Order: sequence, then structure tokens, then C-alpha cells
Amino acid sequence: MATILLAEDSSTHTALMRSLLEQDGHRVDCVVDGQLAWEGVQASRPDLIVTDLRMPDLNGCELVKKVVESDPDLPCIVVTARGSEGLAVDALAMGAANFVPKNSLHKLLNHVVRQTLAMSEVSAIFQQFSGHLESPEFSFELPNEVAAIEPTVLYVMQTLAAATCLSMVERIRVGAALSSALFNAMCYGNLEIKDEDTVVSRMFSGDQSEHDELRERAVQKPYCDRKVVLKVSVSKVDTRFFISHDGPGRMTRLTPAPGTSESFEIEQCRGFVLMTSFMDDIIFQSGNSSVVLVKSEAGLA
Repeated sequence: MATILLAEDSSTHTALMRSLLEQDGHRVDCVVDGQLAWEGVQASRPDLIVTDLRMPDLNGCELVKKVVESDPDLPCIVVTARGSEGLAVDALAMGAANFVPKNSLHKLLNHVVRQTLAMSEVSAIFQQFSGHLESPEFSFELPNEVAAIEPTVLYVMQTLAAATCLSMVERIRVGAALSSALFNAMCYGNLEIKDEDTVVSRMFSGDQSEHDELRERAVQKPYCDRKVVLKVSVSKVDTRFFISHDGPGRMTRLTPAPGTSESFEIEQCRGFVLMTSFMDDIIFQSGNSSVVLVKSEAGLA
């Protein structure tokens, strides 16, 4: 069980998010604005902050900025309403660990919280080895099984904790971007998922039928012959993630246009926002069938 500080000035959204998080076994402390959240952090440090963006006294962006400056190991997840996409991008630039659109709370909130907490826990365990692992390189060949993404990313988190000087939240941000890139390569690249509403969107909510549908697709020709490859290279200058897939599908999409309200609510586009926000460089290759994600070490120690 984690302790989560929830900052939200809408009683309706507070009740919904609190209910979802408590159903997942967390203790949730609720406040109605960013200033009270900041005071709560100083009084008793939570494991995670979930915050709205538009609030009185201290908005979500300002709260994230203060938290990152004072405690770079405390992750913040921002919740975005339609019309606040610009604030969401600002919050990600300031150091937020992830974002969840309000229209996607049921399907995404607990998934993103679980993912963030799992990476935080692994990072904390291996924190004591920071800088002791020298220039590791390794690779994975993943089947088209979404369940393979989390253990792969957690292994990468262990490596980053031991081999780099990135803060815990920076490692979590890298993990979120990497998870999205692998998900996009697997589901949209290899499995060629088109109808996100009927397959991908509900999968994060734990709907077993969605997992079963993807598994059935993955064992059929031609999908069963396709793999996702991840290669990781850590140096003293940067960390590079090379991700490729064998299918004809694209890892990213240009419609709806990036940054629009609609794009924030489509997982393929949401993943692209995370990649562009959390990585220092992104290099697409081979007609969008492979990508190199680059995270610089400089200035983040």
C-alpha cells in the first residue's frame, strides 16, 4: 500500500480518483489546492502526488516545480482536463513523472500509478549502487506480449540506478517513455492495432478479455513471426535505447495533431508526448519501424 497525496479542487473528480486509488489498496490524503498539497508534503512525505493542473492559490505546474526542486525523488502525476494540454506539457517539462487525461481516469489512473510506484520501488532498492556499474550494454528480444513490458522496464530501471547519476524521478520518466515506446512498437507496429477503443484503451483497466484478444492475435500469422528488439547502451555521456519492430505499423501517428485535446486521449499519441517530453533526443529510422531514444547524463547528476 502506498500513501498518495491527491490535490484536486473539484469534489466530483476528487471522489472518483479517491475511489479508484483506494480500490487499488492505497491510502489517499485529499487537499483542494496546490498550496495545501505543498504544506502536506512538508508535514508528511507521501509516496506519490497526483495533482490537478488548474487550482487556486498554487496550480499543478507550480506544485510540481516546488516538489522537484525540494525533493527530486518524489514523483508527481498530473491530471489533465480538456483545454489544459499546454499546462500539462509545462508540468512534464518541469519534472512531472506522467500524466492522465481526466476523460481516461477509469482506464489509466491506476495503471499509471502502479507503473510509477513499481519503478520508484526498484529505483530505491538499487540507489545505493549509483555509479558503480560501468557502461553496461544489453539487449532484449520481446514477443508480442504486453505483460513482458513491465519486467523489461524494471530491469532497465535497476541498471540506470546502478550505472547513472539520474535522480529517481528522472529514471521514472525514462521508464515511462521506454514503456510507451515498447507498447507502441508491439501493439501498433507488430500487431497493427487500429481500433484503440475496443482493444487497447480498456486493456489498462485490467479487462482480461482485452489481453486475451491481443494474445489470440499475437499467435496468428503473420503476427507470430514478429518481435520487438530493445538494445540499451549506457555511457558516461548518455543512455541510448534502440527499439525496433518487424511489423508494417507505425510507432507514432500524426492524426490527431500532437498537442491537441484528442491526441492526449489516444494512447499512441500519449506515448509520443511522454517520449518527446522525457528524452533529450528521439531519432526515428527505417520508416518509423525503429527509434533511438537518447537520455543525456549531463546536468542531471
